[in-house]
Amino acid sequence: MPHIDRESLELFVGVVDIGSINAVAAKAGRSQQAVSERMRRLEESLGLDLLERGARGSRPTEIGKLVADWAADLLAAYRTFNARIDSLRADSNVDLWVAASQTIAGYLLPAWIGTMKTSGKNGATSPHVHAVNSVEVMREVRDGTVSVGFIETLDLPTDLAMRTVGHDELVVVVAPNHPWAALPGGVTPAELARTPLVVREEGSGTRQALETLLAEFDQSLKVVPPAAEFSAVMSVRGAVEAGIAPSVMSAITVADDLVGGRLVRVPVRGLELRRPLTAVWREDRVLPTAALELVEIAGRANSS
Repeated sequence: MPHIDRESLELFVGVVDIGSINAVAAKAGRSQQAVSERMRRLEESLGLDLLERGARGSRPTEIGKLVADWAADLLAAYRTFNARIDSLRADSNVDLWVAASQTIAGYLLPAWIGTMKTSGKNGATSPHVHAVNSVEVMREVRDGTVSVGFIETLDLPTDLAMRTVGHDELVVVVAPNHPWAALPGGVTPAELARTPLVVREEGSGTRQALETLLAEFDQSLKVVPPAAEFSAVMSVRGAVEAGIAPSVMSAITVADDLVGGRLVRVPVRGLELRRPLTAVWREDRVLPTAALELVEIAGRANSS
């Protein structure tokens, strides 16, 4: 089997793409003679004519085009391999960077991290958590600024690896003096859709989940503009308690308020408000062991 070095393949793919040995040499910081010699040795090693050289530049032969396609695939696989090796090396880093949507970050993630810290496996890990909405979580995962993210939306990404770690119930809540609080049968999905609500900002998993679930129930249902919009769960809860308008919130975030009578839950007839809790990470990266353990802990916690 002939020995072929990676740099020669990269130079060859460049010549095929650009059509000029001189241009590729200048781009690589090499002399034209050095690149020409590389191409000659590559052809000799493979026993194939790859390039047709002429006054207007170098063009690939039909065989050369085929080899260039294969070489591009091989080089891409090599870069993916290197990226995954880099992520394995990063596994020795004791810092774990996590992005999580606000409900998960505020009400679930602290317990998951507590379990990880006492498990003995990754107790020395120092987690850094950024609480943002689900859209921002996915952006940070794609950008590589965090190892793993946790989202709470039905609008799941197609370009990220993911694992469902649990489910979350959404509930309609109002202040005790709101007219809906006295309705024994609750409200219909149509009433919910046409009522201005207190909501989180665009990109919030809760807001997206509500809009998606209503549309799945009846495509004609369109959510009207909100009564008020806030960036924090606490602010939404406070606005509902103040009587500004109803809201749809995670049952986790209002559990104490419902028990204490500060808020009242309103049933929605015929509609189940439920969404997945999902861990996401980049497909081209191996999860650090601490991140993998955190995902497993989250899955166990929400399956019990």
